[in-house]
Amino acid sequence: MAELGLSLVLATEAAAVHCARLIGRGDPEKAKETAASAMLRVLEELPLRGRVVLGPWGEGVLSHGSLVGSGSGPEVDLGVYPVEGASLVARGLPWAFSMLVAVPSGTFPVLPAVAYADKIAVGPLARGAVDLDDSLADNLRRIAFARDARVQDLVVAVLDRPRHREMLDEVRATGARILNLEEGDIAAALMTATDGTGVDAMMGIGGVQEAVMAACGLRCLGGDMVVRLWPRNDEERLLAGEDAGRAYGLAELAPDDVTVASTGISGGPLLKPVWFGGNWIETSSFVMSSRRATVRRITTRHHRVGEPV
Repeated sequence: MAELGLSLVLATEAAAVHCARLIGRGDPEKAKETAASAMLRVLEELPLRGRVVLGPWGEGVLSHGSLVGSGSGPEVDLGVYPVEGASLVARGLPWAFSMLVAVPSGTFPVLPAVAYADKIAVGPLARGAVDLDDSLADNLRRIAFARDARVQDLVVAVLDRPRHREMLDEVRATGARILNLEEGDIAAALMTATDGTGVDAMMGIGGVQEAVMAACGLRCLGGDMVVRLWPRNDEERLLAGEDAGRAYGLAELAPDDVTVASTGISGGPLLKPVWFGGNWIETSSFVMSSRRATVRRITTRHHRVGEPV
C-alpha cells in the first residue's frame, strides 16, 4: 500500500488545484462539484479497484458505492473528501483542504446510520488521556498533564455551532483557550497531532463519517480519538439502538492498514495553499501510511504545458 499513497495524492492535488481557482468566488456548491469532478477523473485512471464507502454528499459524483480505478491493482475501500471547507473556499478563507483515505476492502467500521457524533481528538502525547464518560474539565486536566503544561496553556479547537454554546462556556471556565472554526472537522482533529499548529485538542459534535476519516489520519500521526454517537431525533435513536451510549476508540474507528493523502487548498497551519505561478502551480500535501508508520510532506510543482492543470 506504500505506492498507493503516492497515487492517491495525485487525486487530492487535482481536486485542490481546480477548487483553488474558485477561492473567493462565492459559490460553495461549484467548489464541491469542481473538486469532486477533478478527483474522480484522476481516480478513474489509477491502478486500483476502489469502492467509495465514505463521502460528504449524497447522490452524484463519488457518491456512496461508486466504483473507481482502472480495475487493476489493490482492491480498496475509499473515504473521499474532495474539499473540506467549501464555504471557506467560497468566502476566500483559510483551512480548506482535500483528503482521500484508502483501506483494504471491507475494513472500514460499520457504524449505525447516525449522522453526528460527540468526539474528542488529541495528539500523541495525550494518547489514552481522554474519556467521554468524564467531565470536560477533567479531560483537559489530563491532556495538560500529558503535555507537561497547564490547562491555561491549552488550545481547544471547536466548530462554531449553536450546539456548542454550553461546551464553550465549560472550556472557558477551565481557563483553556479556544480556536473557533467555521468549518474543518477533519482538519481540526489532524492539527492536534501535527507539530506547529498550536492546537492541543479538538472537541464537539460533528459528522460521523468525518470522525472516521479523521481517526484514520490520527492513526497514522500517532494521535487519539474517542467518539460517541449523537442521535438527533427518535429515528436516529432507534437506528443507534444499544450503541447509542457506546464510546468508540481509535482502534474501532480506523483499521490497522490505512493510507491517507491530503492536499491544502486555501492554506492554514496544517497545509499550505495552492500557489499559482506564471507557468507552474505548487501544492502542499501529506501522504501517510499506518502500516509503514510514515508521514510524508510533499511539495509538488506542476509545470503547465499546453492546457492548465
